[in-house]
This record gives sequence, C-alpha cells and structure tokens, in this order.
Amino acid sequence: MNIFSFLLSLFIAITPSSTFDCDGEPLKATIRNNLNGDFALTTDLQKVDQGAFVVLDWKEISLMLPVSFQKGEISFTDRKWLWSYQDNENGLHEDKPRFAQRLPSGEIVEHQCKITTK
Repeated sequence: MNIFSFLLSLFIAITPSSTFDCDGEPLKATIRNNLNGDFALTTDLQKVDQGAFVVLDWKEISLMLPVSFQKGEISFTDRKWLWSYQDNENGLHEDKPRFAQRLPSGEIVEHQCKITTK
C-alpha cells in the first residue's frame, strides 16, 4: 500500500496547476476529478465532479481537500481548511478564490489570494 501512496503523490506532484499569490507566498492548486478512480486533471470548474479534490501546496503546507458543493460556489474543505471558487453575477470567480483556515480556537483566518498565472 505504501508504494501506491508514493506513486499517487508523485502522479499528483508532476501535473500542471494554477499558481496563486496568497499572503505574499506562492500557492499551487491542482484540481482532479476522481469519481471513476482516474484522477483526471480538470481546469474547467464547470466539469468538477462529485469525487473531485484539490491539492494545495503553500509555504511548507501540502493539503488535499475533497470537494464540498455549496450553493453558489465550488469549494473544497476538510473543515479546517477551505479553498473556494465563489459564484458572482458573471459566473465562477476563478481569479480570486477564497482560502480560509479555522484555528483551534474556532477563529477563521482569511488568506488573501489572487491568481498569478493561468
């Protein structure tokens, strides 16, 4: 099972991603659909499926968050971290996602992110 985990992490690490600036630090976000177990890379938010997850690499943190469909947004969360593309009047707001962290105290820290390359 360890070799599978290693290969999966390598597979995820070598794929294209979007790069953002979050609180002055680069963040790489890679979205994969996995409803059928194929880990298919997706760059179209309209095609995110129920098995999707996002891999975020930021500072010395690496997160893998499952999709959590909410009304008006496509979000990924483990209830501690949140990565979300919110809906606005013109569709999904892909250039400035919401990135938030819940601290042990319950306080929510909002990290300011904007896209740097697409």
